[in-house]
Amino acid sequence: MEESKASGDFQYLSGFGNHLSSEALVGALPADQNSPLICPYGLYAEQISGTSFTTPRSHNLFSWFYRIKPSVTHEPFKARVPSNERLLSEFSQSNSTTNPTQLRWKPVEIPDSPTDFIDGLFTVCGSGSSFMRHGYAIHMYTANKSMDKCAFCNADGDFLIVPQQGKGTKVLSVTIFLNSSISYLESWLNNTGLVITTECGRLKVSPGEIAILPQGFRFTVNLPDGPSRGYVGEIFGTHFRLPDLGPIGANGLASPRDFLVPTAWYEDKFNPGYTIVQKFGGELFVAVQDFSPFNVVAWHGNYVPYKYDLNKFCPYNTVLFDHSDPSINTVLTAPSDKPGVALLDFVIFPPRWLVAEHTFRPPYYHRNCMSEFMGLVYGGYEAKVDGFLPGGASLHNCMTPHGPDTKSYEATIARGNNVGPSKITETMAFMFESCLIPRITPWALQSPFLDHDYYQCWIGLRSHFNQKSEVPNLQNNGE
Repeated sequence: MEESKASGDFQYLSGFGNHLSSEALVGALPADQNSPLICPYGLYAEQISGTSFTTPRSHNLFSWFYRIKPSVTHEPFKARVPSNERLLSEFSQSNSTTNPTQLRWKPVEIPDSPTDFIDGLFTVCGSGSSFMRHGYAIHMYTANKSMDKCAFCNADGDFLIVPQQGKGTKVLSVTIFLNSSISYLESWLNNTGLVITTECGRLKVSPGEIAILPQGFRFTVNLPDGPSRGYVGEIFGTHFRLPDLGPIGANGLASPRDFLVPTAWYEDKFNPGYTIVQKFGGELFVAVQDFSPFNVVAWHGNYVPYKYDLNKFCPYNTVLFDHSDPSINTVLTAPSDKPGVALLDFVIFPPRWLVAEHTFRPPYYHRNCMSEFMGLVYGGYEAKVDGFLPGGASLHNCMTPHGPDTKSYEATIARGNNVGPSKITETMAFMFESCLIPRITPWALQSPFLDHDYYQCWIGLRSHFNQKSEVPNLQNNGE
């Protein structure tokens, strides 16, 4: 599948995991080989590998670039000053803490001082090590300015970026909870949150969409609509893929054709003092060159950046009784070495119908061997009436109990068994779920946005036990 899709000035190829090709100048791609003695237009051939050379063909990731100057043309890397000390890619007792308490953060405010995507990144939690090529980190970001004369390169792992705030988001967060007109929602989702320029081309990524930037790609983040805020999941030593569908069959969840890859786009100009900022082992280094790194005239391969519109997700749910496990909502997964166990899953809770009979419809109370980090892009979340706000986050660590707050529980059981189908609308929550126990950064535990009263949302849960009450016969209910 290689389908071209247009969005304004942005052109995309569609399909997840396909070997694609694109050229900004006709004939820029060599016809019969990857590395001819002299490439068309005098370009340089350069390969980027996302896996080892000998990785089995079904999982081998690589792309060939045909560029005006090769990426090796720069001065030596030096430690960036100032660095970003809030970033981590290795988690240990010396730099992070374990904590089984349920944690929640209020939305982080956009800074007053000029801050781009690089300086606006901060790590909340994570596990493992980029040096050992196993683990993950969960970051958040706030930014109010575009990246200027610099590009970012993450040598540690893949970024999955979830923009949350773009133009108009503050209006949305109020109108959603007041059940006002959805015109605010429509206008908000149509705003551009980020324009991400990569070596393969440009991505326009709005809140409600995600972008995946694989390890090693150079990119810039521009803010055409003003300040932005969001979440970032980073994985070390592996890459995101579509989950297996099992008994669901061939169709459903995220469709491969809805993943969009940029088409070739290049800059050819003298640009003295241009800097490459490389994240390497969680530290930032900078190298100076005199040209834009976005000088790739043509490319082909399957190791590419891409984006996905979460509103195209086809959710599945129970149609008779009981609540499905959240794994049924997995968009992308980074598997571990154990079958069925994820290093990091990306799961969403989109608009959907609830139709289960005789069932407590919100997520049930549970303790999980996996650890769950949740964020809210817009709207509200069905299991938390108060306190969980767009731009906020929560962390429920391994085997820490969690579930609906008191208000959600009482409101649900008050409706009784005869409640009909209902639709959850105007919401987009997500979860990063991992088999590894995350350690929490000092910033996250000392943050002024940490909700110290989070535990109170469950304190009001009371006993409904009555040994004299009649045992319900669920088989006959509703007949």
